Amino acid sequence: MSNGTYSSIRLTLFKHGGDSFLAALDEANIPHGPIHTFNSRPQASGLVEVITALSDAMPWNSIAKVIVAWIDARKSREIIIHTEAGYKLHAKGYSVAEIQKVLPESVNLIVIDTQPVDKENS
Repeated sequence: MSNGTYSSIRLTLFKHGGDSFLAALDEANIPHGPIHTFNSRPQASGLVEVITALSDAMPWNSIAKVIVAWIDARKSREIIIHTEAGYKLHAKGYSVAEIQKVLPESVNLIVIDTQPVDKENS
């Protein structure tokens, strides 16, 4: 989501995808940080992180490259991009250029890997 001053993307990491996706962001030097929420109602289990930067400095291309490479590394991986307008894009099968076009309008990325890292699933 962009408001002209800064941009941020919320990352909701499920199953076995959290550590490996955050490691991929770290390898690409894309800063991110945890979001701590407190609620008395039951919540979906998942780790929540955020990528935030000044709008002009947001590394859209680098984030798109990480998304495509991370998904392509294993068949069990999926990323769903949610936009401000309510559009959902399942990123599997899309190119870096196609993902990069959608990212500036995104508000949340759902990151899922259904298999543990130690299990072969290529």
